[in-house]
Amino acid sequence: MNTKIHQYIDDHANEMVDVLSTLVAIPSVKGEPEGDMPFGKEPAKALWKMLEICENYGFTVKNHENYVGTIDMYTDKETQLGVLCHLDVVPEGTTGWVNPPYQLTLSDGKLYGRGSSDDKGPAVAVLFALRAIKESGIELSKNVRLLVGTDEECGSSDLRYYRAKEALPPYVFTPDATYPVINLEKGRISGKFIKTIAAGSEKTIVSVKGGVAVNAVPEKATAVVKGFTADELDAVKAALPEDITMDIEITGDTAMLTVNGKAAHASAPQTGKNSVTALMKVIGTMQTDDESAAFFASIAKIFAYGESNGESMGIKAQDEKSGALTFVFSMIDYENGAFSSAFDIRFPICECVASVRAKIENTIATVGLDMTDFKGVEPHYVDENSDFIKTLLSVYTDFTGEEGKCLAIGGGTYVHGIEGGVAFGAEFIGEDNHVHGANEYISLEKFILNAKIFAEAILRICG
Repeated sequence: MNTKIHQYIDDHANEMVDVLSTLVAIPSVKGEPEGDMPFGKEPAKALWKMLEICENYGFTVKNHENYVGTIDMYTDKETQLGVLCHLDVVPEGTTGWVNPPYQLTLSDGKLYGRGSSDDKGPAVAVLFALRAIKESGIELSKNVRLLVGTDEECGSSDLRYYRAKEALPPYVFTPDATYPVINLEKGRISGKFIKTIAAGSEKTIVSVKGGVAVNAVPEKATAVVKGFTADELDAVKAALPEDITMDIEITGDTAMLTVNGKAAHASAPQTGKNSVTALMKVIGTMQTDDESAAFFASIAKIFAYGESNGESMGIKAQDEKSGALTFVFSMIDYENGAFSSAFDIRFPICECVASVRAKIENTIATVGLDMTDFKGVEPHYVDENSDFIKTLLSVYTDFTGEEGKCLAIGGGTYVHGIEGGVAFGAEFIGEDNHVHGANEYISLEKFILNAKIFAEAILRICG
């Protein structure tokens, strides 16, 4: 490892913090398109500022219509490596921040601010890795290109636009996830189930609501029912799974049933408790004068509470590399006979979109559901034995002393669908940098360490 580069990064740590502070101060949340700014003013401002900083450091920059910016070490050499970062951020939320979200704050060795970890901090670390190589007088045999996008958080349309016009380098990694290397990302399917039933009698399930996001296990679900006695409602409560609670509020001849579960990300639904499927299970035991209870009883069998592998849907699948398929019945909206729901599936590399879809359609046909808004993305996998991955793992091991190994995840990263692309950093194993939450941070020590790791990776790949 190059001690001269390490010393350069240590000597410029304060400048790294200053650059990150400048970027964090720009609230680059996606907005409405304005003129030539496809994602609104703030993401465009962040891109302009990043390119201005990089150009001042002597790099060749180009703004690709405010979708993506590119920063090149050389213009007269073949580009071997692309490092893919993004400058857009998720909204700050309304509660929980100890420090202002758009003001970088150093406290107890941690740099707090929205984007400090995801992904402005890693982008700055890559920039200073490039700068350390450049200003240490090291000549690379191939060009390295830093790409900075502005719409990763909302679907990566920035990257699709860029790729339609420009080819990516043969090797690409993104420091937008975790170490050591993520080389496998499950496929994803989402959509809605719909149906209209006969309802509206004197004794009926009036409405059911639950869930806030398609990619999350719903924490709370409510049902409004009409025409049931207190004893009948107590019997419903008694049918509830033991690990779930329910509150009942009676007003005249109606009652609101509120089930309290536990939220979790759709990539790890087994860590949550699905309030919607629990509620459907118990209201399916009620006796109504119309089809409403029988309908919920039928769908509760295929969207079974406590099940996250899709077995009752007939889509259970698993392989050694990527693990098990996960299924989340995540949102429901039912009122006066009109039913709509959303779902999220993450599936292993042994399956494909077409196969999973066919199995879903076979199962929902048995209960009369239709499927709409179907979206499917195939799994992303890069052979762990590639020279590229071996190089990245060796860098990780040399810096940490820990075994470098590949990881499989249920979520998706910025390189999903990029041939040969992997995630490499910037979060370390065991860290929780509160990404997407209040008090997002990156430790100053890890911020500097990331720059050194990225510099070494660039040297080994492009040296």
